[in-house]
Amino acid sequence: MEQVLTILSGLARELILDTDDLASVDALAVAAQAGGDSGVTSLLHLARLIGEAAADVNAVSDAVDRVQDDSPLWRLSALVVVCFSVVRADYPSRQDAQAARTAISARADAVYSEAGLYGPETIAWLVSMTGVAALYLSRTAAERAPAVRVETGVSLPSTLLAYDLYGDAGKAKELVDRNRVATSLVMPVSFEAVAP
Repeated sequence: MEQVLTILSGLARELILDTDDLASVDALAVAAQAGGDSGVTSLLHLARLIGEAAADVNAVSDAVDRVQDDSPLWRLSALVVVCFSVVRADYPSRQDAQAARTAISARADAVYSEAGLYGPETIAWLVSMTGVAALYLSRTAAERAPAVRVETGVSLPSTLLAYDLYGDAGKAKELVDRNRVATSLVMPVSFEAVAP
């Protein structure tokens, strides 16, 4: 438990900027050090707080995936962090929300079989939490426009393409980011964009 507490405390310092939330992190860390069932409960509350209070919700999954711990308690904590963060993230396209839902389901499937170590209440809570996150992502996917492949035949600047597609040159950064283009002046002749 001590190693997972150290990991979560580090993630909290990396992802949370609000001083009040950081004070809550310290209090939960002290409570988690008590060990036992109340220690695990405090650890899961700390994981929830990280997912709820992270300043950059898009960085949460990457930060969690960088952790080099394969213990059941870490996987359980990571699921909690990610479930609480995905409902705060922005999903520009239907496929983005669907990919997040698939990732949550895969992470949950890996955790459910081990969660029995922490009692039936923990399993019930995990299933409920994951179900709520998956339902939210399903509803979000249904409300979003799909991502489509755009073919231009010639390389054009992202600002021109954004204006042509959306009537707003300010959306050029979204096109560049979505397609991981090195320079916004020369977009590829085939790229992905959210349908207007």
